[in-house]
Amino acid sequence: MFRSIDWILWGLLFGSAVLEITGDLALKWWAETDRWLGLGIGLTAYTIAVGLFALMLRRGELAVVFALWIGAATIGLAIAGYWLFNEFLSWGQLVGVGLTLLGVVLLSVKL
Repeated sequence: MFRSIDWILWGLLFGSAVLEITGDLALKWWAETDRWLGLGIGLTAYTIAVGLFALMLRRGELAVVFALWIGAATIGLAIAGYWLFNEFLSWGQLVGVGLTLLGVVLLSVKL
């Protein structure tokens, strides 16, 4: 049976993951530079991301929505940390990111 895609849920997931990544990056910037603007941006981004997460819970199952949210943020942060902060990614970490991506894909489809 064909199941339609909940585009609102995916939009909320994307927006929330982007805001969580923004919050994490802002806090990393604050920690490294001691600029309080980073703390303010980070806490604001987290607050909005959690609000969007609450809206996602109205549209999907808790375990699936949470795993998708954290998985998307984990992948995004691994990439952002590598590009923006020159953080090293070992082969094992890259395999872990790949497995996380596979898990996100498997959680998002009904087999």
